[in-house]
Amino acid sequence: MSSQLPPLPPAAPAAKPPSIPSTATTTTLATAADGTTTISLLGQDQLLEIFLRLPSLPALARAALTCRSWLGAVRSSRSFRSLFRALHPAPLVGIFLELDEGAVRSFAPFRCSDPDVTAALRRGDFFLTSLTAEDDPHAVCWEMMDCRDGYILLWNMVSVAVMNPMTWAVNIIPVPEEAREGSLLDSASVEFHLLSSEENPWSFSVVFLCAHISRLQAIVFSSETRDWVVHPWMEIGGEFSMMFSAATLLGGYIYRPLYGEGRVIRINIATMDVSSLYLPSLATDGVSMGDTEDGKLCMVYASTDDLLLHVWIRSGDGDGIESWVLQDVISLRAEIDEITPTPWEWQDQVTIVEVRPGCVYFSMTCITDGTERIWFFYLSIKTMEIELLMQVTSHDYACPYTMAWPPCLIGDDRSTKHEAEGSGSCLLKSSNSTKQKRKSSSPVGLAIDFNSADASRQPLQPNSPDCRLHKK
Repeated sequence: MSSQLPPLPPAAPAAKPPSIPSTATTTTLATAADGTTTISLLGQDQLLEIFLRLPSLPALARAALTCRSWLGAVRSSRSFRSLFRALHPAPLVGIFLELDEGAVRSFAPFRCSDPDVTAALRRGDFFLTSLTAEDDPHAVCWEMMDCRDGYILLWNMVSVAVMNPMTWAVNIIPVPEEAREGSLLDSASVEFHLLSSEENPWSFSVVFLCAHISRLQAIVFSSETRDWVVHPWMEIGGEFSMMFSAATLLGGYIYRPLYGEGRVIRINIATMDVSSLYLPSLATDGVSMGDTEDGKLCMVYASTDDLLLHVWIRSGDGDGIESWVLQDVISLRAEIDEITPTPWEWQDQVTIVEVRPGCVYFSMTCITDGTERIWFFYLSIKTMEIELLMQVTSHDYACPYTMAWPPCLIGDDRSTKHEAEGSGSCLLKSSNSTKQKRKSSSPVGLAIDFNSADASRQPLQPNSPDCRLHKK
């Protein structure tokens, strides 16, 4: 009988990322006349397959800006950009913190090992120094209202400002008189929301919401038309049930919980049609709305008595009837004690900071030696794994800021032309010679000027033809 062991089976091949739909005219690898193969001879499909293996968005930007053909490959393939976003979510850069309605503001950077993200921190305007005070006597401190797709939305009672701290671009838009009047009503709750798209960074909408007792008004600004559209007041019902809730803007719909009524109202921004989604019996008050990575509506609820985090996903059955399906319940006390450096005595309070596509940002508070400590955490809805982000100071408002796709990596930018010179620069030149030139910094340490891809910093005048008001 032989004492030799049978040979081991061959190792399984390494997993590969999903393939990209072909966009090149040929997918065969070209060779030089002498038979050698060089990287400059790669076909577009092979090049994009390699780019998919890059670790992050900054690394992709650095590689794409190496030469004109590589930049053109990324710009021309929407399917590649969509797949890259799915494999490499935009990195967290830091968290904006505010006290006293914007009177005190700070930025807590996320300590990351990626040198390109660190370069973005050094070069960006994260203290918002490019945002200046207005001369209007009714203007107050700029207060942060929303943050998404690399843009920040602020309000000072008379204007809103849409700015990109990565590119130092600022767009100041006067608000209509109806918005000012609504904000001064007794027992009124005022919100501004930003609607944008990573595939169209040159276009955005600002949605103003005013909830007053049992009625709601929406006023919408479009950067395409430079118009404010004032919608009439809508009677929602439920006395004072909207005063203690916050709305969420998702996929063209506004979701706002009605506290004490066990339902969420859903408003179609385009048609202003109103419908209701009834909540599970467990989630009565304090729910936060969001969406999953694949765009499904989800809801997060934290119970303070037992520190449990519940996640529901809105799903439909075979008959098309939608309902809330409980995804998971997590014991925060047990999970967080494993990832924090010291087993703290946590306060019985969990703050859902924000629900982003596929993830939840939340914070918890503990007091040690008379000092209040606030810790920020990240929860993946897909894996239900929790990651410790950072410790921050006391604040009234917090907003995570993630890196946006540089406009020069997107396809047709309509108003700009790009040039790639050598291996170290990508200069965007505006076709509009009247735009104000501003110094800008690259998020990847290269010579990039994004001015042409962002709106002018000059504020719009309320009576100018560029800022019109329409009522419905």
